[in-house]
Amino acid sequence: MRKVLPVVILGVAVYTLIVLRSDLGRVAGAVRGISPAWIPVFLALPLVNYLLRFVKWHYFLRRIGVRVPLGESLPVFIAGFSMTVSPGKFGELIKCVILRNRRGLPMALTSPVVVAERITDLISMVALAAVGAALVGGRGALPVAAAGVLFIAGAMTALFWDPAWKLLSGVAEKIPFVGRRAGATASFRRSAISLLDAGSMLVSVPLGMAGWGAEALVLCVAARSVGASLPPGAAILSHAIGTVAGAVSMIPGGLGLTEVTIDGLLGGYMTPARAAVTTLLMRFCTLWFGVLLGLGALGLQKKFVSGGAVPPEPSPDAPETRLVP
Repeated sequence: MRKVLPVVILGVAVYTLIVLRSDLGRVAGAVRGISPAWIPVFLALPLVNYLLRFVKWHYFLRRIGVRVPLGESLPVFIAGFSMTVSPGKFGELIKCVILRNRRGLPMALTSPVVVAERITDLISMVALAAVGAALVGGRGALPVAAAGVLFIAGAMTALFWDPAWKLLSGVAEKIPFVGRRAGATASFRRSAISLLDAGSMLVSVPLGMAGWGAEALVLCVAARSVGASLPPGAAILSHAIGTVAGAVSMIPGGLGLTEVTIDGLLGGYMTPARAAVTTLLMRFCTLWFGVLLGLGALGLQKKFVSGGAVPPEPSPDAPETRLVP
């Protein structure tokens, strides 16, 4: 919780600025007009996203030969949300720490799953941005989408192109911690490539599009709750572009950049006050709702985070390290 607190403070500062740059009185009026009956709808759509992303997480684990019961895999996955506000969400490697301490699975085997989640999420978001732009226009969002494409291309080149990987791993292995685990980096690459092949993409990217697309509709519901109207295409475009901007920037949780991007795009469909409230509702019901769920799940996994129950860790290169319950 102490690690999350500075990001919470940053979030409060960002949200205060968004409110202040709009009409404070009208923002307060829009908030007062929201019926509590909307709250279950606000939260149901993110839950659809979390469920579909969990399916992808579990699918990726099975692709690398890891068999974890659903009842164990789900809380581990949710615990990762506690680190959503880390740069690039790579704090979600906490899931791999839990699996290592709970099951003895080497992080070189499972950490590529988190990398593949992030890359396929970004691919899904860029694809959704294209869908949104096709539905409602939005050429002004193309530079952000292009930045997402370049980010994806760079990551894929580093993993799949031998000269790029050798250069990257050569630099990384000069760091003592990484250098002592040179064999683990090779295992990491093998697993990552297996998770990003064509067959895997045909499953993971559509799952991501469905999940993040459902979450984008929170904007439609939030707009409706404050008396505005937002086309689904505009909601998809705004959410996707805002998320891509935050992801490429590597800012923890995309705080600031994501909100400003979404708020700016919504300004073409509603008043500044309603756009501000819609944006903040979206972020409270997606980002912070997920963080709270993650902190709760992490508390249940605490003994496996602290290392209180750590089975012997197998060699990362041995096939026997892959779990068969």
